[in-house]
This record gives sequence, structure tokens and C-alpha cells, in this order.
Amino acid sequence: MALFVPRSAWGARPARNRPTDITPGKGGVTIHHVGASPVACSEHRDCARQVRGIQDHHMNTNGWGDIAYTHLVCVHGHVFEGRGPGVRTAANGSASGNQNWYAVCSLTGGTSSHYDPVTDPLLDALRWSIAHLRDVGGAGDAINRHADHTATSCPGRLSSHVRDGSLEPRSRP
Repeated sequence: MALFVPRSAWGARPARNRPTDITPGKGGVTIHHVGASPVACSEHRDCARQVRGIQDHHMNTNGWGDIAYTHLVCVHGHVFEGRGPGVRTAANGSASGNQNWYAVCSLTGGTSSHYDPVTDPLLDALRWSIAHLRDVGGAGDAINRHADHTATSCPGRLSSHVRDGSLEPRSRP
């Protein structure tokens, strides 16, 4: 079972804004990964620092109001609260993508030949996040990939899990 990590527990900075003009019932949940290089932390104690680094990059470099993702999940099975349910994302690459889809980012990355391990706890955390966003955030039933919104290879090796339906939650949180 996934363990939820609220913003206060990972040391999130306050959001500069929290846009609530989102209609996720028209879409659902989009799956992301961090990037084209392996990035998974071998020790869970390092994951919160990684999430803070992503938030800093999004706010300081990109100029966004907060971390772009709704949730972030690690290979150890933890779900980090990003923007959270009911808040418009900035990660999906299009206005309609950000309007109608939550964004859940796996703290993994790499290429098809050199990718972080896709662990069972990671997949369980993704499923938990999807179920949670449906239950408390009004997300629609669809699950798609960042690549379904814009030209990208994101979410890498997780694409097969989106396509084959194995990220569909087995039960509600």
C-alpha cells in the first residue's frame, strides 16, 4: 500500500498561486516521468530532497506558481502531494491538458535501454494516486501519457503500463 506524504512533510514551499479552474472529470490522470536520465533515489530518505529540487526548478527557473505536478511517486511506494487535488496542473503541455487532466510524475527516468527500475511499490503508488484523484479530486476514468498531450517520450518505460491498463486501480484508497 502506498504511503502519502503531505506537502508539510516533504518541506514544500508555499505556492505563489493555486488556480482551481480545473475540470478533471472531462479527462482523468496523465502519467509523467522526470526525464531522459535515470534519477530514482536508491534510498527513500533522499526522495523528499528530489521533490524539493523539482519544485525549486519549476518555481525559480520556469517561473511557475508551484511544482507542476498534482502528485509525485517514488520507487519506494510513497506518494508526495504536489499541487494536490482541485488545483490546475502546469505539467501536461497544453491548455486543455492542464484543464482536464491531473499530472502524476514518477520519480524515474532514462531511455529504453537504460531506465530506472519500475518497481512494484512504484506501480502501486501510481494506482493509489489515480484512485485518490478520482475519489477526492473528481478525476475522470481515463489514464493517459504526457506524450498523448504533446510530442515527448514521457513517461518512458511507464508508457507500456498506461497502454496495457495495468495502472488501473484495483480498489479505492
